[in-house]
Amino acid sequence: MGKASDTGCSAGSGGTWQQRRCECRRRAAQVLLAAVALAFVLAVYLRGPAATAGAGGLDPARVLMDILSAEQLRENLEYYASGAHVAGTNTTQADHTRSHFERQGIGTETVEYYPWLNYPVAQRVALFNASTGAVSFEAGLQEARVPGDPASDDPHNLPAFHGHSADGNVTGRLVYANYGTGSDFRALGEAGVSVKGAIVLMRYGVVPCAYKVHAAELAGAHGALVYSDPIDDGYGKGRVYPAGPWRPASSLQRDSVLRLDVYPGDPLTPGYPSTRDAPRLDPRDAASLNRIPSLPISHMDALPLLVALQGHGVEAADISRGWVGGLTSKGVRYWTGPSALAVNLLNQVAYRTVPIQNVIGRIKGWEDPEQVVVIGNHRDAWSAGASDPSSGSAVLLELARALGELGRLGWRPRRTIILASWDAGEYGLAGSTEWVEENIDWLRADGVAYVNVGAAVEGSSFRATASPALKDLLYAAAKQVAYPHSNGTVYDAWLRDSVAAGARGRRPAVQPLGPASDTMAFAVHAGVSAVDFGFAGSGGARHSNFDSIQRVAAFVDPDMQLHLAAARLWGQVAVRLADDPVLRLSPTRYAADLKRYIRQFERKMALLLRPPPKGPGLATERLGHLRAAQHQLEVSARIVEDSTRHLRLVYGEDCQMAGRRRHRTCLALRASINDRVSKLERHFIDPDGAPGREWHKHVLVAPDFGAASGYRLFPALADALDAGDALQLREREKYIAGMVHEAAWFLREA
Repeated sequence: MGKASDTGCSAGSGGTWQQRRCECRRRAAQVLLAAVALAFVLAVYLRGPAATAGAGGLDPARVLMDILSAEQLRENLEYYASGAHVAGTNTTQADHTRSHFERQGIGTETVEYYPWLNYPVAQRVALFNASTGAVSFEAGLQEARVPGDPASDDPHNLPAFHGHSADGNVTGRLVYANYGTGSDFRALGEAGVSVKGAIVLMRYGVVPCAYKVHAAELAGAHGALVYSDPIDDGYGKGRVYPAGPWRPASSLQRDSVLRLDVYPGDPLTPGYPSTRDAPRLDPRDAASLNRIPSLPISHMDALPLLVALQGHGVEAADISRGWVGGLTSKGVRYWTGPSALAVNLLNQVAYRTVPIQNVIGRIKGWEDPEQVVVIGNHRDAWSAGASDPSSGSAVLLELARALGELGRLGWRPRRTIILASWDAGEYGLAGSTEWVEENIDWLRADGVAYVNVGAAVEGSSFRATASPALKDLLYAAAKQVAYPHSNGTVYDAWLRDSVAAGARGRRPAVQPLGPASDTMAFAVHAGVSAVDFGFAGSGGARHSNFDSIQRVAAFVDPDMQLHLAAARLWGQVAVRLADDPVLRLSPTRYAADLKRYIRQFERKMALLLRPPPKGPGLATERLGHLRAAQHQLEVSARIVEDSTRHLRLVYGEDCQMAGRRRHRTCLALRASINDRVSKLERHFIDPDGAPGREWHKHVLVAPDFGAASGYRLFPALADALDAGDALQLREREKYIAGMVHEAAWFLREA
């Protein structure tokens, strides 16, 4: 008997035998899927709604991992990274994302905002003799084409460009300022090098680009140039693209120079959404904008500029060996300048208010539909953006498909899941910020958590930043996902890499949430616990035309197994948050991290306040009020843990062991526990925000754009400490301690 009849199909007369066999198999698969779905629906009907949460039946997190497909991920990545897709330039990818969500049975809407964005018009960097006008060097400001890689030859690729950069045509002598940190500019001053009126050349790294430009502006510079030094992500690391993964000589690293330390999002609508008819600031009053023009340049274009500095000012190595980059291999000796020759910097940009599209899908929960778990990724890119952010967008699309398959099996989450594809993330997190600002009230009332994966796969080393409450859940999820091509898990590889990087402790390193992530609006503005993770590593193509599918396939993730691991981990975290009867948010971990924050800050106090200032001696004083409040938070967190253990022992997490009379008691206790752990973060939100940074409202930790760590502990205390104001430091400490005490009492409420 032939294979066709083995499936119960007749050969018939239409089409080839192979086509009829494929059609028969397809129909058989559909029948089988329908049978499974029917069986599952009957089980749900007979057992009640608890079955949809996996109580004694379907484990949605486990089934989801089996549904996810590397081939589908590859297909998604090829779509998103098929060409440059800068925010505000088209709606094609938004429409595609929405259609995909809707095909999975997910109710979806496109939400538009109208931020103020800029686009490049003309650029120039020229080195010339100011007396004669003779030009000795003109920068190319373009990236080379790579044969066989269409991403490098896309007609829509941008030239050298900084998002939200100032329009201007300026001239000045050149000064080299290393990484452009605050300490670098102080070192120039101590060396007697003036930046006033200069064009400052800095290299990428250590602090965000926006901070470099602002630091140059504060020092009196007329313009800023930022280049990628080969010692940081070019040939100093290894073979460059297309022979290897690292940044080639012509590569530009585009970026945003919006001052997220003031506020992210639309610069003209701070604190409220940039809807079509929203009132807008005059751009001259927008505090998040830098006022001097800036451009990125390649290290190929930086080399002649550095040569022009040689013999002028102070040799960089005399300041610190850390000031010397990798172009020494090309015969360059790094000097500070000012140069004898002048530099002309032209950055002509066009600003306009343009529509951007957030795509928002919603899977309604069956038990607590008002409670929401948001998972998101920004979709726009400066180029093809295969790793950043298209790898994350590809994973989000595949998660939507997997959640849709679970839905077809009859599953629904307890709590509502929102899938968010943000637009204009590269322009200062505009899409997520405007959405949070518009939905701030119900997010603060009902937001459980936000899970972000910006760049899912840039390398092979797992990295994460998170609110303390989410760390234990992330650890548990990482232990459930296999690490590609190994006998271990993502957790095992993560721990190994953390130890190799110098991390202490028995668990992998999870840093507090830092800058340049769509977690910012959720965590530091709305007080919703958040986590951001992905596989990092060879970022030698970030924000360049070389961040292409070909590069990913050749050097980053040839078989898409890292993408698959990222999808499985994201799915684990999202489904557990949305579906577990008792939320895996840990107030005990939060209290422990707060204790560590206090110790770190006290060490900083002892270092900066020695010898002590006039008045009360703070050099040897501890943060007594905060320590006492932290102790109370720790005690209260243990009470919540005791309540959770009691619930599991007496009733079962899903109240399955509770009789009819006790069922309502169990549900009330569980709801109380979930409410307390999900809203703990909100108690560290100061409605007034930090002085001078009112948008940033979290009192325990905030993004710090001037620190290599990317975050700042107790921002209000740190400001007082930097100012040497002992009285203000004490007053703010008491205020923050009061907020921690209130959080402790909130946890005790049954």
